[in-house]
Amino acid sequence: MSEERDFVGKMAARSETTLHSTVCKEGILKNPIFVAPNYKCQFCSKVGEYAYVVAHMQTHEKTAVKHGDVTTYCKRCGLCGHFYRYQEWAEGLHNFDDHTILTLHLCTFLRQSVQNHTAVGRALDILEQTNQKKYPNHDSILHGYLHFEALTEHNYNFSCVHCGIHPPVVIMDLHKKGVFSMPVSDIEDPPPQFEGHVDIEEFWQSVDQEIVCRGFLQSNRENPCKVSPSYVKWAPWIGPLTRASKKVLNTEYAKLTAKKSVVEQADIDISEERLSSELMNLKVDALRKLVKECGVDSKGSKMDLLLRLREEMKTRSTYDKVFQKVWGASGGWAVIMCPCGIVNSVKFNIRAESPRDYADMLLSFKHFPNVVIYDFARGLVTHTNFREPERLPFSPFEGRVAAATPENIASAKRGELKINLSWLQIKKDPPDLNGHPATGSAEHYALYDTFHQYNTKDEKDALRLIGLVPELCGWVNSQIVEQLFSGMRKNNYFMNSLSPASHIFLMRNILHHHNEKVNQQALEDLKRVSHGDVTLDAHGKATLVHVNIPKDVDMADHCGEQCEALTMTSNLMPCRASWTLGVHHPLQEQLVNYVLDEDRPMNELIVKDGQTCLTRENFVSLGLRREMDSMVGNACFRLIKEIFQHQGKDVYIVDLHIPPTWLLPSSCDPFLCLPVSTHNTFN
Repeated sequence: MSEERDFVGKMAARSETTLHSTVCKEGILKNPIFVAPNYKCQFCSKVGEYAYVVAHMQTHEKTAVKHGDVTTYCKRCGLCGHFYRYQEWAEGLHNFDDHTILTLHLCTFLRQSVQNHTAVGRALDILEQTNQKKYPNHDSILHGYLHFEALTEHNYNFSCVHCGIHPPVVIMDLHKKGVFSMPVSDIEDPPPQFEGHVDIEEFWQSVDQEIVCRGFLQSNRENPCKVSPSYVKWAPWIGPLTRASKKVLNTEYAKLTAKKSVVEQADIDISEERLSSELMNLKVDALRKLVKECGVDSKGSKMDLLLRLREEMKTRSTYDKVFQKVWGASGGWAVIMCPCGIVNSVKFNIRAESPRDYADMLLSFKHFPNVVIYDFARGLVTHTNFREPERLPFSPFEGRVAAATPENIASAKRGELKINLSWLQIKKDPPDLNGHPATGSAEHYALYDTFHQYNTKDEKDALRLIGLVPELCGWVNSQIVEQLFSGMRKNNYFMNSLSPASHIFLMRNILHHHNEKVNQQALEDLKRVSHGDVTLDAHGKATLVHVNIPKDVDMADHCGEQCEALTMTSNLMPCRASWTLGVHHPLQEQLVNYVLDEDRPMNELIVKDGQTCLTRENFVSLGLRREMDSMVGNACFRLIKEIFQHQGKDVYIVDLHIPPTWLLPSSCDPFLCLPVSTHNTFN
């Protein structure tokens, strides 16, 4: 029994007739059920005369498990003879192992505790101190909670309601501190015929089976369903609708290959570089002890020790020893996320991270994303294209946004090069052959995140910057993964102490609930703004299926083709008639009132216009007697520029954030803000 207050207390207060047939107070045996003309056992399907059924029910009492003043009964299969039990969910109970029984309320409480970075043990400590009760072994309750999650029907879709099941833009990174204890040297090499294909459904079912099997084991008995890290049977998690098939790639075994190509050597170099950076964080005493364990001279300064150890790490045995000491044995977990903050895929690395891990996940997707943002974009492209030379996943320009010509590189460095990927906003029509279902484009680019974009030494990487693409700049938050990790790091103190199976099971469960929370908030925001019913289309994207129009609103006043025609920039003219609808439009007024409602959150995203994202805080200055927000002004001037272009005229508009610098005290020269091509005009 897991929790006296929530279980025994409730059971003692309830009458006999309210208890489930397999839960009885001690000493009180259920009576047979009269089913004319015979009687039936309350614990199984046995039918017969009254005396016969009573005697039969006494056999159940002999096999019952007693918990204080409450007794639980199990049933025996008439065919195979095995005993089995119900979970009692209908009665609000979860039976873990006939000894540890949790209320569903406690299970949901523990779920929310874990979601808020509180270990199960700490949550139970709080309950014990609050209720002045001593609870059973905390490890048993932890296993009972994991057992509850394993038997709960989670879909683990790992998809976003905005980006759909096939996100066109993804961001990738590694949570290197999220590890589990694992002796790397004990992992067997895969057979020669193994090509890296793993059945994702079979693997994750085996993880669930280990968790469930714990409820049937006697104490200290080895779990026959135990899942251990293996190169042959170890798979990432990709949503069932996102992956191409149930066979996914996991080629971590290739990191052990003795003979390495140039690409694979690059993988090792980046892994050693990251491991060396972690060594820098060690204290001198810890570093000196590690150097001694590796059989290296431990005299000298910290830098001397690092240099010697880095040289020694070129041998695989030393590398494994250092990796296990510094990294925590396993290689952390890598994620692929959409810009909305939804985790689309997660891979629990056995060894140190390399571009190979992300290539495994991307190549297992049904549709390869159009834009991939990663902190080692060049290495990812080189490795992925080397593995798939016939179709070159990253193309054109080897995943750069433009050809690597000296002119383009120089222009990109000066910040003058802009490459429009308009299909990120409006799907290509007609789509390319094998184009992405969301964009219609078959182009695939690899870009650096903003934090690492200037760390590269290759000048060609200047063509891998997010800022070169107006459709991405200002919209994509390339640090969204780091923001996820900042919260997940708070879980390391209890997650890193779990067994491999428990670690990956609970981590996937935590990420699932994170996704559900983000999606639920997004759907609520859509419903609040649209005042209609929202559903998911065939690609998993939220769509508006029905708008709830008030009865007193004439359908003629509802937005339709007439409004679209009036607001197209090609139809706007320099006259008042083009800037007003000319009729009463209740829905438009309702929308304006919603946008300008200062009682609502100021940081709520209202409009995404090109590279600009406008919140309510930007809009509240419209129509009021005060300074207008420059973000709104820039968006308005872009419309004016489009109108001029439709009239056959060209106009250059300076960013409204710049003119204030022309005034004192900055007194910048306005001439410097004009395009270079216009300089000769004013000379």
